[in-house]
Amino acid sequence: MSAIRIKVKKAETGYDLGASKFFGTPTVPNGWESDFDEYALFFCQIRLADIAKLDRENRLPHSGYLYIFLDTFGGDYALRASVRYHDGIPTVAIDGFNGETEGYERFTDAWIMEFEETEEDKECTRLFGAPSDWNYQEPPPKLLLQFDPLDGELGFLEHLDGFLYFVFGEDERDFSKITLIGEYS
Repeated sequence: MSAIRIKVKKAETGYDLGASKFFGTPTVPNGWESDFDEYALFFCQIRLADIAKLDRENRLPHSGYLYIFLDTFGGDYALRASVRYHDGIPTVAIDGFNGETEGYERFTDAWIMEFEETEEDKECTRLFGAPSDWNYQEPPPKLLLQFDPLDGELGFLEHLDGFLYFVFGEDERDFSKITLIGEYS
């Protein structure tokens, strides 16, 4: 199984709001604006065309956008994921989305994602592969995204030593069943 490493760089002024990114201004389909409460944190959006050539196993659609929002009620150790897919071009930019989320107000800058192939168990932020440091059930769960707080300069959860694993449910096409597992040393 192949994996796709995600490297980030801070977005420059005037960047493409539809770019694959962590934080910043989410661009969403019309009608989603009222779906979020005060505890929602925009974590990332992935323009799936950006990873199509690297996703040789067709784990994700190769068009549209994948979004991850986090429910922050309860703080860093109680985060829950809400993963959504939209097969189209988003039309609404929600400025200042994270600026209203208590405790996470500083995550308003966008970090543009760059993608490259990597080893399936590399300790980094990546899509797919096997979870790094997985010490539990065998086989490990199917990984959508592994987030390493110490990989890059995002500053998100940098006080925690470990990973966030976003794992698929039984049906990999049912994005509503993706769950978040925090693995902290």
